[in-house]
Amino acid sequence: MNKVVLVRPDELSTDDLAQWARWRNADADLVSPYYSPNWAKAVARVRDDIRIAILFNQEGRKNAFLPLQRPSHSVLQPAGGPLCDYQGAIGASGQTLDINTLLKTTGASRYDYNNLLAKQAVFARHAREIHVSRVINLTQGHETYLQNRRDAGSSETKRARKRARKLARDIGPVRLQSSCRDTALFEQLVTWKCDQYKRTGQTDVFNRDWALSLVRNLFEAPGEDLGAHLFALYAGDTLAALNLCLRSGPVLHCWFIAHDPVLSHFSPGLVLFEEIIKHACQNGVSEIDLGAGDYRFKLNLANAARPLCGGFVGTHALSAQLRALEYNMRDVFETLPLGPVSAWPGKAMRRRDLNLGLKL
Repeated sequence: MNKVVLVRPDELSTDDLAQWARWRNADADLVSPYYSPNWAKAVARVRDDIRIAILFNQEGRKNAFLPLQRPSHSVLQPAGGPLCDYQGAIGASGQTLDINTLLKTTGASRYDYNNLLAKQAVFARHAREIHVSRVINLTQGHETYLQNRRDAGSSETKRARKRARKLARDIGPVRLQSSCRDTALFEQLVTWKCDQYKRTGQTDVFNRDWALSLVRNLFEAPGEDLGAHLFALYAGDTLAALNLCLRSGPVLHCWFIAHDPVLSHFSPGLVLFEEIIKHACQNGVSEIDLGAGDYRFKLNLANAARPLCGGFVGTHALSAQLRALEYNMRDVFETLPLGPVSAWPGKAMRRRDLNLGLKL
């Protein structure tokens, strides 16, 4: 009989962690820092609703680990909510997982996700949207990467070098500072990011104490398997841009990037990416994940993509039925010739999901 056992991240046994590592090492799509058990442990330090669902098969063997948070009685989400850019189960590829038993065990009516590996069929069959995370694959080295981008018709790296020359000419020599430990730089990143959220009308994730504490903890005390590394771009003595990345092994995942708005015309964020790519190739990084979103710089810098999906798995409870209704309404509006109005239900859903994920 299938069963599910819920444990706190710090209750995982040595055997559990060893099995987790074996499954992760065997699947190239589980390389992201978010699939480290230390991600769930870090989130559990700032939220008390984090659990690891250990899923068993009918023979009583462990099938997978699924890190969860519970922002409301009826809803389960991936641990870390909107701060978690990769989601899903850590288990052997192709295994069948019983999510209905998970919902029954927890008493929740649905499991929501938005950046879950599309190849995990038990979730993908319930998906309501498919998208990708843009990836810079550097396994062949810097020159091969640049040639690949030229062959693809991308001019982004050329544009970055042009902006760098202008920045150096007008402000001062461009230089990269990697793995910064200066807390003043971290605070500057938060300030710039909060200002950006305000200017663009987005939800400020740093207004939630637990979210800010999570990011700060990973910056102040990075571990061998998971940590936040801060990259700073200077033009002379002027700080131009900052990029906070999660790192696990040979993988960097860009998490929060911000720049001095006074220098926006120099595209300092793009220049910083160009410098990080060069630095990564020299320091054992094989992949830089840019995350989901079809922004111009991601489309042009990335030379690979990892398919993701969003949706929910639900019971027949009211909460799940309302969730299905929201998706249906969004889909109908997006087919109507209403201009920007067509996108309103989708935007409202994303904002509501973000606020729910930030809720304690």
